[in-house]
Amino acid sequence: MSAEAEQDASFVRHPLGLPPGSVRAVLALMIAGLFWLLLALPDSFHEDEHVPLFLYVLRGLIMLFFGAHGHTIGHHITGHSPLYLPRGLLRGVLLLGTAAELGWLYHTHPDQLINRLTPDPKQLGYWPALLMSAFGGFALGYVIGKGPWRKSPGFQDLLASISLLAMFGLVAETILVVFINPSVVNRIDPLMFEAVLTAVVSFYFGARS
Repeated sequence: MSAEAEQDASFVRHPLGLPPGSVRAVLALMIAGLFWLLLALPDSFHEDEHVPLFLYVLRGLIMLFFGAHGHTIGHHITGHSPLYLPRGLLRGVLLLGTAAELGWLYHTHPDQLINRLTPDPKQLGYWPALLMSAFGGFALGYVIGKGPWRKSPGFQDLLASISLLAMFGLVAETILVVFINPSVVNRIDPLMFEAVLTAVVSFYFGARS
């Protein structure tokens, strides 16, 4: 590592002290994991379950995670790949995991797969709010992340806090859509929470782009 790189590394503290891209990797795995879980749940669990629209929006951020390798993720400073795992492993898990599940469900439960992937008509009106949340959050994060304060300890601590908030939000959303809503008669409308969660996750991806 050159002296210039060593000096730069001394000012950059990546969130949670992990290699560049680790938090984005965890968020991408959480987004994909919830998507996989909702597809795989048997019809006996809840016959009318659909993949929430916000997950389709957030899965677009996974593509950013793919494209960030070699640019804002990987060996450019620390020499370590995200989560200290072999380079390319996470991308392989995300890609092959999705392909394997879709293939398996298409072969064994095609009707269930189509039903789960078909948006709930009641949620189609959520698209504008979710897209605005994603675009606004990402754009704001991108602009703020390019400011002169980007290497300051305070800003780096703020990003770490936002990353934890995004993770806790995804856990809460999982509990809501997998355990709470299927078990109650009057479902909780998750639009507001999902819009905020989409904005927070998008902000973090934008700030780290």
